[in-house]
Amino acid sequence: MTAADAKTFYETLKQYQNILFLCHKNADVDSLGSAYALQRLFGGHVGVYDSPSAMAAMLCERLKVEPVIAPDLKKYDIVVVVDTSTLVQTGYKTIDRCAIIDHHTPGDLHEHCQLSYARIASSTGELVYSLYHENGLPIDAEVAFVLVLAIVTDTGHFRYAGAHVFGIVGQILQAGGIRYADVSEFLSHVPVDLSCRIATLKAASRLNLHRVGDLLVVDTRVSSFGAQSATSLISLGADVALVGSEKEGEKRISGRVRRGVDLDLSRLLEEVGKKFGGSGGGHAAAAGVVVKGDLDRALKECVDMTTAQLLSSAKKGSKKSG
Repeated sequence: MTAADAKTFYETLKQYQNILFLCHKNADVDSLGSAYALQRLFGGHVGVYDSPSAMAAMLCERLKVEPVIAPDLKKYDIVVVVDTSTLVQTGYKTIDRCAIIDHHTPGDLHEHCQLSYARIASSTGELVYSLYHENGLPIDAEVAFVLVLAIVTDTGHFRYAGAHVFGIVGQILQAGGIRYADVSEFLSHVPVDLSCRIATLKAASRLNLHRVGDLLVVDTRVSSFGAQSATSLISLGADVALVGSEKEGEKRISGRVRRGVDLDLSRLLEEVGKKFGGSGGGHAAAAGVVVKGDLDRALKECVDMTTAQLLSSAKKGSKKSG
């Protein structure tokens, strides 16, 4: 695999005629918006194995884009996996002739793809912007809109953004000639799905509470909307939230960590994935894992590992202060 910078990635992909930009399953705005901006740059098609998320579907309507659902990968010269480097999150068992553009901790796809443009960043949208910027390519209003939207949503409306992210967003807004109000107005019209609201309330009613010193760790089960439920539990006061869900045979655990808590969920859930024959990863404060076998046992393992790491961090902190 070739680990590329922005210029090498751009020059290499320009050589292909028929490209599929494949989002991860239930594509969010960062994945779908980044794929759209890449399609505008290279041509080709945007695809997703199942369907976009509710907000990403609204974005498709605005852009008048119809992603290819469950595309036949053999029809394309190369498949560019957007916003994940974990095979299970694409929905496919194998992908031949692939490239990656992703801002998460590297996953198993890195071992098999020919080309990778990957680094830890606020969002994949930030990486796509660097492709435009470092290759001297113009950004129009629609591309600017999706890239800012991608960054805003993937940083939790800037809650997890470093200072440099605000500078990048300012550059994109200026390049595309748009206002931030255009993005915030779109976000204000995103409806909250009734099923999602029910799932988050059920998650709260079923939770198990674990106290680790002054920190609160919760775990629970829902049938769907695990990630949204985990986020809601953090808003309710949890320091760490772990939510198990099972849908159409896929067993998943979603995790969220309150800002300031010394815990890297991405690494933790990656380890859990290895133990339970699956695959996990994401961000330090927001990650997920798909597992095989007993979901309750995997969820308990997540809680046990979380507790152990928090206790270890507390001991290290007390030694330093002493």
